[in-house]
Amino acid sequence: MVSWGFRAAASASLVLLALAGVAHAAPERDAKLLQALDAVLVEEEAKTLLDPHLDDLKSLNAEVVEKVVLRQWWGLARDIVAKSHLQQVDLSVAVRKAVRTLKDEADELLRTLNPKYGLAQQVAPAFQWAQNDTCVFLTVKYTVRWNAPGALEVTEPSVNMTLNTFNFSGLGKHSNNKYRYFLSLSLFDHILSEKSSWSAASVGKLSVTLRKRWPRKWPRLIANKKTKIGNMHMWMEMQERLDSTLSGMTTVSNSPVTCGLSEKLYCLATDTCKKADACAQCPGKNAAKLEESLCAGMPTEKASLSFRDADMDAGEIGGEVKIYKAKTDFDIENYAVYFGKDDRSKLEGADGAPMEVGVAASIGADTAVKIPNGTPMPEGATHLLVFSRNEFGEYATPGSVLLKDAVLPKGRPASVSFIDEDGDKGEVSGTVTIGRAQNQQHLDEYALHWGKSDKKKIASASFIRDVMKQADKDATHYISASTKIPEGATHILAFAKNEHGDHPVPASVRIVDAVKPCLKVGDADCPKGVAVSADIDPEPKQAQATITVDRASSEEGLTHYSVYWGRRDCKDGGQAGAKNGHIKDLPMGELVYELPANSHVPDGSTHILLFSKGKVGESDTCVSAEFKDLGAPEKAEL
Repeated sequence: MVSWGFRAAASASLVLLALAGVAHAAPERDAKLLQALDAVLVEEEAKTLLDPHLDDLKSLNAEVVEKVVLRQWWGLARDIVAKSHLQQVDLSVAVRKAVRTLKDEADELLRTLNPKYGLAQQVAPAFQWAQNDTCVFLTVKYTVRWNAPGALEVTEPSVNMTLNTFNFSGLGKHSNNKYRYFLSLSLFDHILSEKSSWSAASVGKLSVTLRKRWPRKWPRLIANKKTKIGNMHMWMEMQERLDSTLSGMTTVSNSPVTCGLSEKLYCLATDTCKKADACAQCPGKNAAKLEESLCAGMPTEKASLSFRDADMDAGEIGGEVKIYKAKTDFDIENYAVYFGKDDRSKLEGADGAPMEVGVAASIGADTAVKIPNGTPMPEGATHLLVFSRNEFGEYATPGSVLLKDAVLPKGRPASVSFIDEDGDKGEVSGTVTIGRAQNQQHLDEYALHWGKSDKKKIASASFIRDVMKQADKDATHYISASTKIPEGATHILAFAKNEHGDHPVPASVRIVDAVKPCLKVGDADCPKGVAVSADIDPEPKQAQATITVDRASSEEGLTHYSVYWGRRDCKDGGQAGAKNGHIKDLPMGELVYELPANSHVPDGSTHILLFSKGKVGESDTCVSAEFKDLGAPEKAEL
């Protein structure tokens, strides 16, 4: 007999095979249907062909619907759309796509009625511009007037940015006409083409960023101030946002480009144009560079630099030398870094040549030179020097930074100890004692951190305190009361430290969160109760009685039972104003205490209170027994 489970599995397999066959057959059916529609000549034949499929439009391929619309079988198309509403099938995407195609074809036919349509009319597009200290920003609109509509996009866009020229061209369509947009600008000054960019991402617009060769405030966009461009506009909204970068910057009057227009050379120092034989009058720039229309010479400003040794081995250095560009770096080609024997003089090697560290190109911004880790520290090297340099030489005065060979402490703390004195859960306080490192070389202080293990700090806010080393004893730090233990902290770590960093291996101690006993009523270390006998001392405010302790179920961690006079019972907790005077701390095992004759009863005492006590203090909760002073006068009844 075939089992029921086997028959079920076989049935499921047949269903899956059938579904797979249907999925495979659907594309084949659609392809044949589309092919048959292509062969149909009249709408009635198409309706006959499609009629068997119209009761299940959900399975009908969207390309079939598009084909019906594109063949302009309007009656059949309307029938299909009407049936789609009844069957709740959305055909809007296919119908709209086909209608749009027909409309585009019709519009193109209308455009060809214009005999000049095939010829693109060349026009200059409207544009706006703005600037900051380092860049010029253009937005070019594909229209001849800024406020007029234009093409939404262009084809064959071409942008060329070289020296002081910007050229743009592209083909666009608008109002049944084709246009070739062409814009050519001769800019006020040179740009850095490799750092300039453009994007056609905005609808109907081209966005351009031109990087200025020299960070300056241009007086205008175009080199020749007599040139008038009717569709050029100031980009006021953008300029208002950028004006802060130009604050305090003087607008220049000339540039190599504008001086070149009058066959003169530009003097940067004075912002004036000089005749070719008059560069001697340009401070510090006495060489004539005719091809650049520029009076040139050695750099006239220095850069500054910083360096932090990242190689922690003695006698070796490594890391990034950060170079902060000269304020005016227009004429600087690169920055050369050398080892220095003081803050001005290069250190010379055994061959008598200056010991160069590296060279960084001037990029109009801060730059850097890399010193590989493990680089030997040259004997006699005290500084790093940076010289501004170009083809005419080096600026005589360098920037400098003191060179320090970073070495981590050689020894780590011998130990670290801590005992929590704060009895609240999740909080600690007490003295951290840091065992003096045996090797004190390069050690300035100790750094305390919270640790997630005996070697690793917690992820954030791990730092506790830097503790100065002591010459002949262990260093200590007191963690103040109620300091919360950070989430994830299990240890306190102590690192040997100096200005260059921490020794990689800490000393550690596990945090033991010491808590007071009897955290809540009913805990095993809470006393079960307390009893007091009747007072036998007849004198008022004096007592003689026996106090008996009903001990806790578990006395582990307890050191005493503390007995107090009380103003009230323990219902609201004993540490919040209930105490009225200490009687005695009873050692463990001493469960009965005799109040001696003539024991003073503080004013207002109505109860005896009993607390559990451990190494870090008394419990917050207590048990109590009512006490009546035998000699106290009776209260008059109202």
